[in-house]
Amino acid sequence: MTDLRVLVADDEPAIRGTCSRVLKKLGFAPISAASGTEAVKLAREHGIGLAILDIRMPGMDGIETLGELKMLRPDARVIIITAHGSIDTAVGAMRSGASDYLLKPFSISELEGSVRRAFGVPLERTNLAEKETEFCGLVGKAPAMLGLRRMIELVSSSDVTALIFGETGTGKELVARAIHQLSHRNQEPFVPIDCSAIGEHIVESELFGHKKGSFTDAHADRVGLLQAAGKGTVLLDEITNIPVHIQAKLLRALQEKEIRPIGGIGAIPMQARVLAASNADIVEALNTGQFREDLFYRLHVVPIHVPPLSSRREDIPLLIEHFLRKHRGPNEPRRTFEDAAVEVLVSCEWPGNVRQLESFVRMTMTVVRSPVITKETVVQLLGEMSQLGRPKEERVLSLEEAERQAILNALSSAGGDRRKAAKMLGLALSTLYRRINKLGIDK
Repeated sequence: MTDLRVLVADDEPAIRGTCSRVLKKLGFAPISAASGTEAVKLAREHGIGLAILDIRMPGMDGIETLGELKMLRPDARVIIITAHGSIDTAVGAMRSGASDYLLKPFSISELEGSVRRAFGVPLERTNLAEKETEFCGLVGKAPAMLGLRRMIELVSSSDVTALIFGETGTGKELVARAIHQLSHRNQEPFVPIDCSAIGEHIVESELFGHKKGSFTDAHADRVGLLQAAGKGTVLLDEITNIPVHIQAKLLRALQEKEIRPIGGIGAIPMQARVLAASNADIVEALNTGQFREDLFYRLHVVPIHVPPLSSRREDIPLLIEHFLRKHRGPNEPRRTFEDAAVEVLVSCEWPGNVRQLESFVRMTMTVVRSPVITKETVVQLLGEMSQLGRPKEERVLSLEEAERQAILNALSSAGGDRRKAAKMLGLALSTLYRRINKLGIDK
C-alpha cells in the first residue's frame, strides 16, 4: 500500500484538492499537507511512494522538505511544483533527487503524465504519449527516454552547465544537440569537439586559439573553437581526454567567461555555452588525478544520464523502423523486418548501443534485398557477426567488415555456389557479383 500512497504538499487548498482528485482517479491514495513540516510528519507516520511538493511553502520550503523526505524514504519519488521563471530552482531540485517537475499553471494531463512517469506506468492517456516517438533526433518512448526528454527540456531553458554521461553509442551528442536546438541559442552554431581525437600538443591551440609567432608552427593568428562558436553551444565530448594542465585553463575560461589565446596579451570574452560528455568512469579519473576535481564540479551542475539500449529494449522496434526510413534510398521500395526477426533483435545484447543497432540495420538493408527481412536471415547475420553473446569488450564490426563476413559465410555454406549464396542472402546474383568485386572477395 505504501507505493500507492501519494503525499501532496502545497499551501494552496485548490492545488491540493485538484491533485488529490487526479490521484484518486488514477487509483492512488492521496494524503495532503499544507506545509513542509506537516508533510514530513505525515511521511514519517504513513510511508509514501510519491510526494508532490510545492517549492514555496511557509516555513520549510520544497527543497528542504525534499531533503527530509529522501532521508526518511530514500526510494520515494518526488515531483516538484515550481513557477515559470524558477528553472534554476527546478534544476537544483532535480539534482537533489526529484524525479520530475511541474511548472505552474499546469494542466491535469500534465499532472497525470508526471505521476505515471514517476511510477513507470504506460502513458497512453497523457500528452507525452501522443507526441511523436522521435524527439530532436532521439527515438524512444521507454520511461528512461521520457525522463531524458524532460531533463533536456529543463536544461535547455537556461544556460546551466551540464555533464552528459553514457556508454559508447547511446547518443550523447544527440542529447547535446537537442539541448542546443531547444535553447535560445538555436540560431547560433553548435560546435561538437571530440577531445579524444585532438593531439595533446595541439589541444590548447584548438580550444583557445593562438597568435602568430607564439610557437614554431604559428604562422598566422588562429581563432580557437571556444571563440568560433560565438553565442552558440560547444560540446566537449570525451572531456577526460583533455590534458590536466589544459583543464586548469579551461576551468578559468568557464569561471571568468574569458578566453586567452596562446601568445595573446588580453582576454577575449567567451559567449558560448559549454556542455561536456564522457563515457569514461569519471570517478576513477578523479581518483587517479587524470581529471581535476574543481573542473568536474564546475561542469557537473546538472548530470544527464543517457540510458543504454539494454535498459530500454522496448524501444528497439521503434529504432529499427526509424533506421529503415533513414537509410532507405530515394528509389528503393519500403523494407521491413518480420515480427519474429524484431523479437530476435530485441533479445540481443548491443554493447555498442544504438549506434551498433543502426549499423546492423544498415548492413542488413545493403546485403538483403528482399522487402521482408526474415528471422532466419537475421539469425544468420547475427551469428556470422558474432553478435549474440559476444563479450562487451570485443570490437564492434564496421559496416564493410560485417557485409564481407556475411557474404563469405553464405558462400561457405553454399559450397562456393554463388547462385545459392545470393538466394540465402536475398540478393540478386548480379548484386552479389558487384559486392564480391567491390569487397575484393576471391571465392
